Amino acid sequence: MRDFDLKRRLFRYPLSYMIYSEAFDGMPDYVRDKVYRRVYEVLTGIDQSDKFKRLSAEDRRAVLEILRDTKPGLPAYFAADTAGGER
Repeated sequence: MRDFDLKRRLFRYPLSYMIYSEAFDGMPDYVRDKVYRRVYEVLTGIDQSDKFKRLSAEDRRAVLEILRDTKPGLPAYFAADTAGGER
């Protein structure tokens, strides 16, 4: 998540690397679950609000795949890709 892209934005992928931090993992379960749910809604395109329209489908897919491959303990619903069928 920390790859730099100084042409479009500071980081190549639009998700904070803090998701890998001890502070994130140490949040109360109900708070962390809410954050995961929002991240999932944005990355899968469930949330199509104006706030997230700047995120390309390619970036959303890339971040989702990176999380699936690198973040232990993701909720089970991260395994399903609503934009492209079951994983």
